[in-house]
Amino acid sequence: MGDTHEIIQWIDSEKHLLDVFIAGSVIAYVSMLFNILVFLLLCRKALRSPATVLMQGLAVADFLTAFSSYGLHPLFLLEYNCELASTIQLCFLQYPYCSLKIHWGISLFTFHNVSFMITTCLGLQKVISFRFPIWTKNELTINKAAMICVFIFVFSVALGMPRHFAIRVEEEAFKTCTGSINDDDVKQYATKQYLICQTILMTFCCFVMVISTFFIIYKFMTNKFKGRMTEQRRQESRSIIMIVIVLVVFLITEIPKVILNLWWCFKYATGDVSHINSLYLLQDYEDVMSELLVFQTDMISGDFWFRYVVFRFLLEIIKMLTVVGCLSNFIIYIIMSMKLRNAIISLFKKTHNRRAFEVEMVQMRKKTPCT
Repeated sequence: MGDTHEIIQWIDSEKHLLDVFIAGSVIAYVSMLFNILVFLLLCRKALRSPATVLMQGLAVADFLTAFSSYGLHPLFLLEYNCELASTIQLCFLQYPYCSLKIHWGISLFTFHNVSFMITTCLGLQKVISFRFPIWTKNELTINKAAMICVFIFVFSVALGMPRHFAIRVEEEAFKTCTGSINDDDVKQYATKQYLICQTILMTFCCFVMVISTFFIIYKFMTNKFKGRMTEQRRQESRSIIMIVIVLVVFLITEIPKVILNLWWCFKYATGDVSHINSLYLLQDYEDVMSELLVFQTDMISGDFWFRYVVFRFLLEIIKMLTVVGCLSNFIIYIIMSMKLRNAIISLFKKTHNRRAFEVEMVQMRKKTPCT
């Protein structure tokens, strides 16, 4: 199979997947809005700490992850062209939107890497604060936490940038896209080797998060806060519970993708996926994985198209779980952080008082006679 082929986004005959894209877009935009709010609220001096700096970095990563997953789909939905082929209605995205979708999909992997690495750092930061409280207070400063976030962003972007330059997308007949690999030297890295690296990184981070979660729960449950419960201890207790919930929710939303990637790596190591065109993995991860699941598993019975559509929906659900994970952090912060709730209440009170003052001034001007 060659390295050049027509890039077409096929949709099931009933076009239900387009409805899934709409649902994903709604969740993504709500997640983006909430993450902007979290970032701005955590900028307040009263909330500044190394942990909140990591949370701000996570809010930025979650915003970019949500945006690169479904953020442009409202635009894409207007540009799908559907045609009846035999008894199946097939839809494809027109040029240049199909090219934009490919590069935006590549960016999703990049920002998602940032998200789960910063989440791992949050868990490690709490573990280190348990083991070495004095060192953490003196050495783990706000500036160092910011440097960690910057390093993670730069590392993830450097890891994923060659994938953008590896592919060339051009307009084909009927406004579809045709793609090719630019350089054979980066072909293997940009496709299969990158997925292997990402799978190793995700698996390692998930393992660290599991260990961190169990350690934090263990220390929390074994005499750590016994005795008189002061206000400071209550705040620390809520902070610990919040971090644990963030880790657990992230694991729940990420483990399905980790399992899928580990399965792919196993198939790659045994040579069962050696026939896959390198360009396929770069242009549409969900589509390729759906086809592999059809050919390499017998979990679902039925004809090819039925099984493909089912697996395609499952892959899209896994993708939506990532966006739900980005949204869940805001909800967890609001429920568990009294300071954050007070900051929101204070913000609304200031806004209300400012508006009331402006209304009062306008009324006074109307009552005051002109001289």
